[in-house]
Amino acid sequence: MGEAMPEGAAEKLMEEIIKDIAAAEEEAARIKAEAQKRAQELVADAEREARALSERTEEELKAYRDEQAKRAREEASAEYDAAVAAARGEAEAETSRLLENTDAAVGRIAGRILSDR
Repeated sequence: MGEAMPEGAAEKLMEEIIKDIAAAEEEAARIKAEAQKRAQELVADAEREARALSERTEEELKAYRDEQAKRAREEASAEYDAAVAAARGEAEAETSRLLENTDAAVGRIAGRILSDR
């Protein structure tokens, strides 16, 4: 069948296999350590980015809130000014109408006073 191995060859082969296994285990441990270190770095980077995003989002939200409040104040002020202007116009028209009627009434009263003399 097969040839017999020279004396000590099996032991040498076994030692080589054991060395290869030990080297592979060391390499696996090194790769695992590097992977764990890289994973920690990625987690730290992600946490930094999340904090920065949260801060930016808070700043953007505050700016948006401030802008919306400013816009609401401006719109309310414009609506108030428009309502005051409309009311002023109505009041001026009513005053003019009343003055016209007053002029006629004053004229009648003055005429009566003058005719009674």
